[in-house]
Amino acid sequence: MNIHEALSALDQAPHWLVRRDALKRWRDEGIHTGKLIGELIAERVAAKPDVPVIFGSREHPDEATATELLQESYKTAAAFRALGLVEGDVLVAQTPNWKEGLLTLLASMHLGLIYVPMVHIMGAPELSFVINTTGAKALVLPDRWKKIDYGARVGGLESVPSLQNIIVIGEAEMPVPVIRWSELDYGAPADLPPLKAKPDDAWLVMFTSGTTAAPKGVVHSHHSFATEIGLFPSSPSPTGRPKFHPLPGGHSAGMIAALRPFLAGDSSLMMDAFEEELAIELIKKHRPDRGGGVPMTLTILLDRADELFPNGVVQMTVGAASVPPSLMARCEAAGWPATRTYGSTEHPTICGGFPPDPFVKRANTDGRLLKGVEVRLVDDEGNEVVVGEPGEIVSMGPELFKGYLDPAHNEAAFAEDGWFHTGDIGRMDEDGYLAIVDRKKDIIIRGGENISSKEVEDLLMRHPRVTEVAAVAWPDAKLGERVGVFVRLSGAADLTIEEVQQHFADAGIARQKTPERIVIIDDFPRTPAGKILKTELRQRVLALTTQEGAVA
Repeated sequence: MNIHEALSALDQAPHWLVRRDALKRWRDEGIHTGKLIGELIAERVAAKPDVPVIFGSREHPDEATATELLQESYKTAAAFRALGLVEGDVLVAQTPNWKEGLLTLLASMHLGLIYVPMVHIMGAPELSFVINTTGAKALVLPDRWKKIDYGARVGGLESVPSLQNIIVIGEAEMPVPVIRWSELDYGAPADLPPLKAKPDDAWLVMFTSGTTAAPKGVVHSHHSFATEIGLFPSSPSPTGRPKFHPLPGGHSAGMIAALRPFLAGDSSLMMDAFEEELAIELIKKHRPDRGGGVPMTLTILLDRADELFPNGVVQMTVGAASVPPSLMARCEAAGWPATRTYGSTEHPTICGGFPPDPFVKRANTDGRLLKGVEVRLVDDEGNEVVVGEPGEIVSMGPELFKGYLDPAHNEAAFAEDGWFHTGDIGRMDEDGYLAIVDRKKDIIIRGGENISSKEVEDLLMRHPRVTEVAAVAWPDAKLGERVGVFVRLSGAADLTIEEVQQHFADAGIARQKTPERIVIIDDFPRTPAGKILKTELRQRVLALTTQEGAVA
């Protein structure tokens, strides 16, 4: 099944068909605009043309207004069209938060391409998988960035018969024929054809690791993602200063940050990669009055709060699997109204806090539901739990994705009435504040990136001395979580963390997926059926990290 067949099947999937009443309701209420994202961007940039966009980078810094970027993106779209790309074709982009990356995103909208962003940690195997799964015709990436040799990455691609154009930002030598960004043939933007797409059609596919080893293709419509930008719980700046967004390109949070200047008229200070000293330089130069990120980011900024934000901040937004209340207390002591958010690639923001919320709510919950969002908290039998009791979060809302590319994933993820099973366990209090207390999905969220436990386990099981393994999240004060593994070995064998890491390096797996803690055990705690009880392993991890002082 090619991607167009998959998207056509998705339009007829049971969970999507039963959502029609909700789609009409959101349209009637004005939450869905009835317009494509490109149309909305053109309208809103015309209304607020001078919104600054700052690309913070050691190697590739830049600045421009929303109008300047929009006009240049039309030329980029014409150049892509000259390469033969037409509406419905798929473009994969593995670009940092650079000007060229944002132009690629906007140009894809103008042409009606299916845009597939990828985070930089995904290597040649994952890149090959995504290209082949989507039938991508074009790939955009740098030649080099930080320690990544994209030439080696492209040279390591498996057979990718659909790929016709590799567009490279930079002039370094590449092992295969490529098209240089600097040599794109810019035609007349007025020649761009009108689009046939409708607002509920797919335009964005993001791949995320879930409970299976193979990444899942998350399909968003124009309506779902445009709505997300407008509803995201971010306070406006009273002075027009930028919001500090140290969020990775290709990630859903990075996508939200990149589109806010165009859809929300909100100035953005982005970074291609978070580096402490560069962040400090950028903040001192541009004086943002709001910020966001993971616990690591806020911890670093708090250490120099008086120096970096002498006039305070309007809001600091933090999103991660584990946000310790002690971090929120530090923000409060510094005079920062810190708020938490909760969402996923599939449902980008389900709830969020706002500065006027009581501190006890901001510190211990993930806020209240956004406009139009509904949730049920259910037990293992699907029955709704009472207020105050934990249950799996099942969600519905105007930013909810259309579904997965693979129909099998949809069958497991959606209830009969089209509501989405998040796999997260939450507790709703009597005031309507939602707190995430556990996860059913077996993933590890390291610095905001989802890592499949099964993928880690499957690879480590290839080691000759490993008999059984369970990967779990290891709490970390900076990254939120790191990859930890409990391992049962054969006989009297031994295994060090260095050997484990070398095993992953030899397999060419992204460094972020590599275990950073290992515990050798004689046997696992198990259910009566013999399944490993990861809940007990997580309790052991919590006890170990508390003893070591690793948890704030």
